[in-house]
Amino acid sequence: MSLKSVIVRATEAYQSRRSVRVALVAVIVLFTGLSIWFSYTQLDVQGVRTHGYLGILFINLVTCATILVPVPGAVAVNIAAGTWMNPPAVILLAAIGSTIGEMTSYLAGSLGHQFLASAHSRRYAQAETWMKRFGALAVFLFALLPMLLYDLIGLIAGSTRYPLWKFVTATFVGRILRHTVQVYIGYSLAGFFPLS
Repeated sequence: MSLKSVIVRATEAYQSRRSVRVALVAVIVLFTGLSIWFSYTQLDVQGVRTHGYLGILFINLVTCATILVPVPGAVAVNIAAGTWMNPPAVILLAAIGSTIGEMTSYLAGSLGHQFLASAHSRRYAQAETWMKRFGALAVFLFALLPMLLYDLIGLIAGSTRYPLWKFVTATFVGRILRHTVQVYIGYSLAGFFPLS
């Protein structure tokens, strides 16, 4: 028996306890609530000028770290940053931040694996088949297109034990393309809005 299978069995046995499942849901709700509070009360688009590139990374990370509750801000920051910062650097840092932030849904799915597999066995089996067939493409499209609820694909990927490196790679590539569009919209508008 490999070390990985021992760890997976121990984790699943631990997660099968009701108190652990309740605690996981409470932690996810608390983290999401804190991220929303922080985004609405502490993040300042103008503050990006003060914090520069680190601010781009941090804002994209925080706004993507919530689960199933969208937090606005990153798109406006990325477009605004494109008007006065180095576009390739903004794109790279925004993609790194949002990819790290999006890993919360993967982690939540991974931690809730036992619960999802037992409570929704038929749908879970369909999701597992779907991830095996279209995994990287689905993650890429959800990361690229803003109208798709990305956290759902993250939960499914984590729950079905989709390889983390594939999840991160597909997310990063999708986010690079998505942020390229946002930043270059700002870059193209820079001439129309002089900096103060």
